[in-house]
Amino acid sequence: MPSLSKLFKAATTNIFSHHRGPHSVGPPNDLKATTAQETVTSAGRLVGQPPPSEPFELVRPPKQLHINPIIGRPYVQFYGYAIPDDWLVRFAEKECPEMLPERDHICYRQHAMVQAREVISSRADFWSFDFKCCFNPKDGSVPPLWFEAFMAKYFKSGDDEIRAVRIDTVSVFTVCSERDDSFKERPTQRQMDIMTELLECAPRWWVSCDYDYD
Repeated sequence: MPSLSKLFKAATTNIFSHHRGPHSVGPPNDLKATTAQETVTSAGRLVGQPPPSEPFELVRPPKQLHINPIIGRPYVQFYGYAIPDDWLVRFAEKECPEMLPERDHICYRQHAMVQAREVISSRADFWSFDFKCCFNPKDGSVPPLWFEAFMAKYFKSGDDEIRAVRIDTVSVFTVCSERDDSFKERPTQRQMDIMTELLECAPRWWVSCDYDYD
């Protein structure tokens, strides 16, 4: 099944056409033309011109050792923003009310959440995102008991006490994961700044308890 990011990008290709590119820097008017060796760097970039947009600086966390029973391998960690569904609905009502159906529409909330995601992505010009259900511990560190309880709930095994353990989760707007391919495609610092301002919260690493197949 294609990810939400691919579906949203395909659905809005004809609507949004923002493009990202480096800011060109022109030479002062009183400078004379110089030779190619003087104006072009070894990387083929004009002297004084900023380098191509690069991913923002981010350190990957230590890999998880616990096994996610859904995928049969260690839990995957994602970097992003905790965004409750209600927040997305309110965001859409504020930023793009003209795109929403009547409030009594049976799919009002779902439509509002889709529109909110599209607005965020188009303004940041970043579409390689996804939404993941992640563990939401209060102190940021997932208790080992949660991993045990999650596996017991999934396989319907263990004793009643373990299966009764409450596991707090949250929907996370993810911009990359710890995996090599995804990590290399993370946003630029400018894109992160825009998303952080729009989402009104700071991003961090989260441990996913979702279907994390490639």
